[in-house]
Amino acid sequence: MRERAVIKGNAMWASLFEPNSMSDKYQVDICNLSKQDCKAIEGLGIPVRVGEGDKADKGSFITAKTKLVPKVVDSAKNAWPENMQIGNGSVVKCSISPYEWRYQKKAGISASLNSIMIVDYKPYVGNDEIDAEEDGFVLDSNNIAANTIDDFDGDDEL
Repeated sequence: MRERAVIKGNAMWASLFEPNSMSDKYQVDICNLSKQDCKAIEGLGIPVRVGEGDKADKGSFITAKTKLVPKVVDSAKNAWPENMQIGNGSVVKCSISPYEWRYQKKAGISASLNSIMIVDYKPYVGNDEIDAEEDGFVLDSNNIAANTIDDFDGDDEL
């Protein structure tokens, strides 16, 4: 059986149901790893990176990848719904194993993602730079229905 480790950390940039557009693999950064988990990962021959500069909030981290859709579950091991994207900061427990790679004139060992458990869920919120307006207009069912064009037969006023 292949060597494996189960580690816990904070998810960042999770692409678990669609391949990441840059790597074409399913992947997640597992961040803020404990010293114990770092030792277990390094014991598999996988290097642990430390976030610096704009990545300092990652602490000690690895990027785990797989070509196959990983098993994603909640804390009770129920299958995770594909329409619930995992947001940065979600606490995850991951099963990883090492894999060797070669690309051009480089080679190394990286983490393969076997499965992932969402322990503390933070929803994905996207890149929304606009804050809500406390006293602004808010849609409700009354003003949506009253101002909706129901068809294009020409009898509605525009």
